[in-house]
Amino acid sequence: MMLETHGDVCRLGYLRIVPCLLEDNSPKTFDFLAALLHDIVKGIGDRDLLVSKPIGLITSLVNARNYVTMAAELNFIDRKSQLLGTFGKLYLTTDSAIKFKKFVDGRESLNLIELITLNDAEKLFFLWALFIQDYPFIQMITNWALKKKKFRRQEAMIYAMEEAYPQALKKALPPSDIRRKEAEKFREKRLSIKDKIEWIKSSQYAKYRHIAPPRLEWLVDCGILKRSGRGKYEVNDQMIYDQQKILKLTTLRPKKIESYLFNDFIKGMARWYKQAGRTEVIKTMIQVYDRMSFHFGGEVNLTYLECMTSIVLLENGLIAEKQKIHDAFNSLALQFPDKIYVMPGGRNVNIAYINTEELEI
Repeated sequence: MMLETHGDVCRLGYLRIVPCLLEDNSPKTFDFLAALLHDIVKGIGDRDLLVSKPIGLITSLVNARNYVTMAAELNFIDRKSQLLGTFGKLYLTTDSAIKFKKFVDGRESLNLIELITLNDAEKLFFLWALFIQDYPFIQMITNWALKKKKFRRQEAMIYAMEEAYPQALKKALPPSDIRRKEAEKFREKRLSIKDKIEWIKSSQYAKYRHIAPPRLEWLVDCGILKRSGRGKYEVNDQMIYDQQKILKLTTLRPKKIESYLFNDFIKGMARWYKQAGRTEVIKTMIQVYDRMSFHFGGEVNLTYLECMTSIVLLENGLIAEKQKIHDAFNSLALQFPDKIYVMPGGRNVNIAYINTEELEI
């Protein structure tokens, strides 16, 4: 569960820049990253052209620093080493990252809409990252929102902070942690404040605002919700996902999420995309392997390889479930046993090895 969030960190799209700033494998402090991020985006001057005014735009150095903190919570950054985290490395294997690397290097310009809007493959990637890193809090909020259909932000804040948050903290923190005890008294404290103005000025309301609303906006960016007015949300009836499959996803533990997300869940998107053929799957898998081996070194997690192959295929208008990609890897390993094989890793993790230099497909 992500324990540190800020009310002004609402647009997931900005996070795509952060891994590109760390690709040189040189550790950078959060303050330095924030300065780079702020400097890169401050020149984007087309926000007045937007039909709607999205919240969470980077407008200050403090704002940018909060996005860097969010990137660390999402494991785009490894806090200890100040280098790329797992999801940061995984993002850099996407085609999307190529465009953002060029933007960071000054070789390509992007407008504000491009900076904050996610394509379908990126939506799936962030949904994966959020449901793993923010378990079980984001799942509980998503489940509630889908069942409510339409709701106001204040209503969602009360549910999130007084029901979901205390339950999530019980799973994320030890019983002695003071944050668990404080959360259990949120409803009682809110009801004790009779004056609305006094409530809005309270430190507890500030905590509600920093924790709950950004998660609603992340679900907007991922295409599950849409804003239907000032402080109003509703389920996005034009989302690319099957709602029942999202509800199922909200019930799963992290170790089950990847298998479900890239098998049964992704099948619900098949009506929007062409099925990838075996040759397309294999060529994309080898391409993704090369990218992953650059960032992960010699140990490429087979599950991550399969998931990222699915995402990169999606970027190219094709769809393939994880099982299909797994079968393609196995068949290729039987065909080229000296160039493709799986090695056992720690904690039952399978490490894929592909000798791409000598492999001819």
